[in-house]
Amino acid sequence: MMRRKVIFLSITGAFSLLNAVTSYGQADLLKLVDSTQNKPVKKIAPTWKDTRLINAQTTKVVDPGVMEFFILHRFGDAGEASGGAFHTLYGFDLANDIQFAFQFGVVKNLMVGISRSKQQELIDLDVKYKLLTQNGSNMPVSFSLYGDAGVTPELNSTFYNGTDPNAPHNTFTDKLSYLGEAIVDRRFGDHLSLELLGGVQHRNYVVTSINPNNGATDENNIPFAGLGGRIMFNKHSSLVFDYYYIMSQYRMNNPGYFNPISVGYEVETGGHVFEINFSNAAFLDENNIIPNTTEGWPKGGFKLGFSISRVFNI
Repeated sequence: MMRRKVIFLSITGAFSLLNAVTSYGQADLLKLVDSTQNKPVKKIAPTWKDTRLINAQTTKVVDPGVMEFFILHRFGDAGEASGGAFHTLYGFDLANDIQFAFQFGVVKNLMVGISRSKQQELIDLDVKYKLLTQNGSNMPVSFSLYGDAGVTPELNSTFYNGTDPNAPHNTFTDKLSYLGEAIVDRRFGDHLSLELLGGVQHRNYVVTSINPNNGATDENNIPFAGLGGRIMFNKHSSLVFDYYYIMSQYRMNNPGYFNPISVGYEVETGGHVFEINFSNAAFLDENNIIPNTTEGWPKGGFKLGFSISRVFNI
């Protein structure tokens, strides 16, 4: 009888000890979870000054209730071998492309925009959504998705470029073009920010032409990848650059096409961001930049350009 009482007391004591340890462990775990949840996210300075670098988009979006206005200009070729030099003031007398754009912050992390370009009279509607924002606690990168739909109201005789404009065409849908891309970036300390991007550009109608070096015909869908960056000199001025790698059999080893490379100097002055740049892309809209960059840097095919943006609370 005494032995049974001892066993009973031992079992009771063991359960009491186990219950105490479990209760302590649960309280300690809950305390840890609670402290993690209540710990504020450590913010970092914005990765970019603006929603685009030179030709490439960034992950930045316009804040809700804010409108941003852009005016962009790209002059003619600077090099003599590309038709520039002194008699065109190194391209300054010419205007390859002019674009103005409006972007609106709809809700947090979502913006929409509309723009108009001189080249092809292109009118674009675009949208950008920021899914991730880099911080100093638990998110090492920012990530955004960007989409663009463009239409050109050019005359058929211009748009169909030598083909019979009276041939059967679905004129409106032929003149549509699209672009979709994903952008990921990271700010490295106080002076360096880098981004990688990739996507596809699509044109509903393509004039049939052949690359004489490999027999490939021009494509409706053109995949691309790219990179960009900013090196900050101080809080208000930076060196910026971007590059596109075009994945096109028709453009591969084709002397008439080049990958767009751009470099510029960016200055923030209060509510304005001003940038002066050089690029071998003659255009200012991705739906034209991706398929139609036809001059390179070695023969002076780079062009002076600038952009000015201004934000307004609406």
